[in-house]
Amino acid sequence: MGAVGIAQAGNFYPMQIIDELQNGQLGYLISQARNAVFAALDNELLPLDLTASQFVVVVGAMRGRARTVNEFCQLAGIEAGPMSRLLDRLEAKGIVQKVRDLDDRRQVNVTLTDKGAALYPQIMEATQQVYGKLLTGFSEQEALAFKLSLEKILFNAKL
Repeated sequence: MGAVGIAQAGNFYPMQIIDELQNGQLGYLISQARNAVFAALDNELLPLDLTASQFVVVVGAMRGRARTVNEFCQLAGIEAGPMSRLLDRLEAKGIVQKVRDLDDRRQVNVTLTDKGAALYPQIMEATQQVYGKLLTGFSEQEALAFKLSLEKILFNAKL
């Protein structure tokens, strides 16, 4: 009996793909993809004097996804120490402002300055360039399947 699998675009993929993903390929591929995305963003954001990690903070603040140091740590997946240093660098550049919360002095709120908010359109243009390049060759159907797969992984991670 022949191998069981699926055919797509003339290629044959054996059903063992889930086994391969479970045995380390999933984490490896996601990690490598994240590294590639961040490297491409670092390169594209260089003229703005920003890194990909700093981009996460600016966009997160602009979109209201985070406002405290702890929320930015969760958003970016970085520990408090490195996040504090990253925010210090952004504050030194005049992009963010850190202010102690009046109700809870242990909490530090982070807001964009006018300069930081003004960078947002340029940052979005740069990210669209990067993401467009990374999605080159995807059909609409493949892009949808990719998006749904990522969303399913995120959903499953929360179970």
